Amino acid sequence: MPPRDYTVFVKRSLRLVLRWLCIVGISVGAAFALMALVERTNWYRARLVRLLHTGNARQQLHAATQLAQLKCERELLRALQAEANSVRDLGRKALEHIWFHAAGDKAYRVLHQIHDAMDKKEWQRALALSDRLTHQFPDFAEGWNRRAAVFWELGQYDKSIADSKRVLALNPHHYGAMQGIGVCRLQLGDVAEACRFLRAALQLIPYDEPTRSSLEKCEELLRVYPPPGKQRNLEDVI
Repeated sequence: MPPRDYTVFVKRSLRLVLRWLCIVGISVGAAFALMALVERTNWYRARLVRLLHTGNARQQLHAATQLAQLKCERELLRALQAEANSVRDLGRKALEHIWFHAAGDKAYRVLHQIHDAMDKKEWQRALALSDRLTHQFPDFAEGWNRRAAVFWELGQYDKSIADSKRVLALNPHHYGAMQGIGVCRLQLGDVAEACRFLRAALQLIPYDEPTRSSLEKCEELLRVYPPPGKQRNLEDVI
């Protein structure tokens, strides 16, 4: 093949390859764009919910992961009320993944450091990290929730309650904050309020046995020692 013909051949081949690469690139981009649109539809979310509740183990894990990535809190909250343990466990993990990563990677790393400090019972380090987290990310509910847990461990129940209330102001469905207020109120002797918050938590996590057991104990305390203004008649006590 003469040099000129060879050059023409190479140029044409390169143009053909580039054309096909453009077509492939456009096709792949269109496919991703279409998938992104599909993922935003109610149909796709309903399909994931159906797989979470009725699929096999692999399908359930995939559905929970996708629901977490799409930040489908409402659907995952409903999963917490399913009869199947697997659905509830995956729903809780997916929901908490959303909550823990709500403020980005930096906040999540500090949150992880607080967990580590608490595991090692380094309460002052955990408190210092929690102070930093709530200062830098005041709209991050999990930051306040973690500091509430630290205050609980330090026996500072009023401060723990105050932080848990900040959590609920930012995330009204945070059952952990409701549980936290409940046990703090119990420690402070306010059994009626403890019952109120534990009942609220059970509305969201009705199969949670520790919460149900705590509520039953609180209700029994109320029956035996009713609050002022609701004492039983003397003959009932006798």
